[in-house]
Amino acid sequence: MTAAGELRSAQEPAFRRAAASTQSVQRALVLLDQFTAHQPTHTVEQLSRLSGVPRSTVYRLLTLLRAHELVEQAGDNRYQLGPRAITMGYVARSMTDTAGIWRPALVALAAATSETALVMRRVGNSAVCVDRVECDHPVRLSFEVGRTMPLHAGAGAKVILAYSPDDLRERYLSQAVPAAGRSRLKAELTKIRQQGWAESSAEVDQGIWAVAAPVPGDHDRLHAISVALPEYRLDVERRESLRAAILDAAAGLRESLAYYG
Repeated sequence: MTAAGELRSAQEPAFRRAAASTQSVQRALVLLDQFTAHQPTHTVEQLSRLSGVPRSTVYRLLTLLRAHELVEQAGDNRYQLGPRAITMGYVARSMTDTAGIWRPALVALAAATSETALVMRRVGNSAVCVDRVECDHPVRLSFEVGRTMPLHAGAGAKVILAYSPDDLRERYLSQAVPAAGRSRLKAELTKIRQQGWAESSAEVDQGIWAVAAPVPGDHDRLHAISVALPEYRLDVERRESLRAAILDAAAGLRESLAYYG
């Protein structure tokens, strides 16, 4: 065996250990991602089915996550997020310096429209829901706080993509959007920038319509403020009033941010 071959042989166990470690981390993150506001507790069987991770591996990963207080038991054979995971969520929210400004606006928007209001921001190539205020009739949405979505799906995400720097937007389009759909999406993003708002229908959740507008964020990061509701509650007049409400909310936030900035 050559020296290079001997070196590869010596390194292979380390490579395998690194690959196995990476897979374990990925699986643990997938498990954590299953805990949502709509389904805050899970059995091992549910976690295995939803994540595609074998039950024996789920048991092992839950033991590890429990040791780090990222999950905890919630009654017999059920698990929920633990105190450290919850603390991390509060820390993440506190990192958004403008939260004290746009949180009241979000509450006011939900009250004025009687619909669910939310704020999103870009993190890498994703749109992340950073806050959400429910209306009197909560709507089941994929955009839980902390959940991520592609930048080209949904009104809020498209607003963020439309108003992103040109180089970032072009890079995202070339990497994440199939070639057949790029021209149509580019035209839509141009229209969003021209009109100052975006709307979507059933792009993220079946039967859900949303409208969103851009708002500057902390550290030059763009946010999108949005309302979402079932399409059966819509008519032409309702669409127009919600567009007006979202534009008013965004304008008010921009004034507040300019004052405090």
